[in-house]
Amino acid sequence: MLVKRSLSISGHRTSLALETVFWAALGQAASEDGKPLARIVADIDKLREEHDEKSGLASAVRVWLFHRYRAGHVSQWCQVCGTPHDVCPTPHDNHIQS
Repeated sequence: MLVKRSLSISGHRTSLALETVFWAALGQAASEDGKPLARIVADIDKLREEHDEKSGLASAVRVWLFHRYRAGHVSQWCQVCGTPHDVCPTPHDNHIQS
């Protein structure tokens, strides 16, 4: 399910619709990096603009999270839903893969 939130980035208000698992992963990334969630999104938006990406902000966030987790920011994956165990929307404790 998509969840829409309003954020202030680069001095303007915008809304961003992401699935709950992506909001959870984004919140975890912000916590790990010691930055507010809006700052993480603003950084992603800036990277998107610097690389002249034509995709929308929501897609850019998903791709950024994919690369972050692919780079090893997670040690356990849920075998049931395929998400990082720490952000699994319905933790499946018996189905963890390292």
